[in-house]
Amino acid sequence: MPDRVSSTAPTGAGDTAVPALPRSAQLSDLALAVLLTGLSAVLLKVLSAGLDPADWVFVPLVVLPLALRRSRPRLAAALVVGATLVQAALAVPIGFHDAAVLLALGTLGGWTDRRTGLLGLAAGLLLVAVGAARGFWGYLDRRLGGADLTAVPALSTAGAAVLVVAAWAFGEQARRAREGDMAVRQRADQLERERSQLAELSAAAERTRIAREMHDVVAHGLTVMVVQADGAAYTLPPDADTARTALAQIATTGRTALQEMRQLLGLLRAEDAGSAPAAPAPGLQRLDALVAEARAAGADVTLATDGDLSTLSDLTSLTAYRVVQESLTNARRHGGHVVAVTLRRTDEELLVSVEDSGRNPADPATGAPAAPSPGVGLTGLRERVTATGGRTRVGPLPGGGFAVTAWMPVSAGGAPDSRDGVAR
Repeated sequence: MPDRVSSTAPTGAGDTAVPALPRSAQLSDLALAVLLTGLSAVLLKVLSAGLDPADWVFVPLVVLPLALRRSRPRLAAALVVGATLVQAALAVPIGFHDAAVLLALGTLGGWTDRRTGLLGLAAGLLLVAVGAARGFWGYLDRRLGGADLTAVPALSTAGAAVLVVAAWAFGEQARRAREGDMAVRQRADQLERERSQLAELSAAAERTRIAREMHDVVAHGLTVMVVQADGAAYTLPPDADTARTALAQIATTGRTALQEMRQLLGLLRAEDAGSAPAAPAPGLQRLDALVAEARAAGADVTLATDGDLSTLSDLTSLTAYRVVQESLTNARRHGGHVVAVTLRRTDEELLVSVEDSGRNPADPATGAPAAPSPGVGLTGLRERVTATGGRTRVGPLPGGGFAVTAWMPVSAGGAPDSRDGVAR
């Protein structure tokens, strides 16, 4: 099992893979190791009268591996504990530098898995046992107990064991906290991926439905064109060859366009086996029925129109109908029982506005109405409006409620406008 901590693979049961250690953290660990080595050497010189060469040797051997304590925690702990075990076995007196064992064990438990942390705890307790047998802290015992050394060694051994367990417990707590943070981040990432996938699926389904309805609209127009051209050709006098040729060409072009369109949209319009035939595409001629359905469901819906809506193109009429339909559904879903629907036509543009009294929970941090999360229904609706060359604006109202506003050209098919708002 590799020792280096990385974000690519977990290290065992209950383990949490942590991100690769940045260069700044590695440099800080190196600086800490060098600083503790120098400080330990100074204290060894000040506090110890007669020094053997072995006393100086173990200072760097024990402390310098801390430079790897987070980048390679297993290797660092093995080097620190191993050097300290050798020091205790050789009865070299304990020093300030041996506190590196506690730091190494704490880091081992916090930056690896539970099993490795327990192995580190066992190694630390083994070090305590060896130290007690070899008088590892005898120098401190003599300083603390003077001539009477009856209970001091036992208390020192118990204190050393408590420090080792405390270091392990600190690391274990740090590991659990990191696992919790990482679980929250992973869950948030998963939810974001699922929401993106749902939006993509919804957009694909909406495109499929648009293609089906466009097929019906365009097919109807082309069929009427072909029939009218054929009828006009039959009613012409025998000597009107030029007009008859032109009408024949119109009919031929219409049939070809109709066939090619059916081939292009056939896959998108394919129905499941045994399903019912698709109903004719609705339009604003069914707007009153749609509002009546919403009122029957318990909503207080008002409808206001301005301008002639009967001469709109089929695609614009269909899209406007879908805007109102989806907005009423959205209002019912979010508690908007009072809904105002407004349609206003000018010479060039059709405005569709739907405002409801739905709930907009306040943001706990600012107290302002919370921004709605992107929804899949209005996302598909925005694509419909954009396909006509129009634009949308969707969002909460300042005093509460929600508004969906769409602007579409009277003759659909202009260049899409990118000034879209946010969907609920």
